[in-house]
Amino acid sequence: MQNNMIALLRRVGVALLLSTAALAAQAMEDESIYSYTLIEAGAGKARGQPGSVQSLAIDGWIGGDFNRLWYQFDAERRDGRTEASELQLLYGRYIAPFWDAQIGLRRDDRPDGRDYFALGVRGLAPYAFDVDLKLFVRDDGKVFARTRFENAFLITNRFIVTPSLGLEWSTSDVDSTVRRGAYQADLGVQVRYEFNRRVAPYVSLSRTLYPRANTGGDSATTQFQAGLRLLF
Repeated sequence: MQNNMIALLRRVGVALLLSTAALAAQAMEDESIYSYTLIEAGAGKARGQPGSVQSLAIDGWIGGDFNRLWYQFDAERRDGRTEASELQLLYGRYIAPFWDAQIGLRRDDRPDGRDYFALGVRGLAPYAFDVDLKLFVRDDGKVFARTRFENAFLITNRFIVTPSLGLEWSTSDVDSTVRRGAYQADLGVQVRYEFNRRVAPYVSLSRTLYPRANTGGDSATTQFQAGLRLLF
């Protein structure tokens, strides 16, 4: 119990430090403070698996053009149990038009309760591709990387299709699923209808591949969801 409390206080301290650094740098450069938060909450079904799946994704920042505190939260529940939960808190600094360098902390409460040091870049590549590149060093010294790409295509002003691609990398064999190299690929497409810029129901189809898995079971999962997208 005492160790859990110490770990919690340490993470709160890091969060406060990142927040203070971002906002102090913002104040020193005499910038106005803005914020952006995107929330996507959905529910659906994974092919060939019993029960329903619920997901929640929060992505946003507070700050200005040059200094920002970024926050990202992703969670997934299946049959009433949380199977995955990840939080990232990152200090972002402008390095080029539409690009931030990021440094901070990642915490996985599920499935294994681990802490990571995070370093990366995020921004818009040519042709409006949203790019998120991260390097993670886990508390046991193991190193991982994540690359994510997505782009929004307007069919009409309100009807939008967003394909995405994510890859997970490891520098070492961790278990039967997480193997050295690119051990996971996430392919997805989301279709949404924007009643206005802030509110949009959506449906999504995703497929997760484990090309290097050595489990003897399924090496891919397919999932369909419907949900609501909110922008603040």
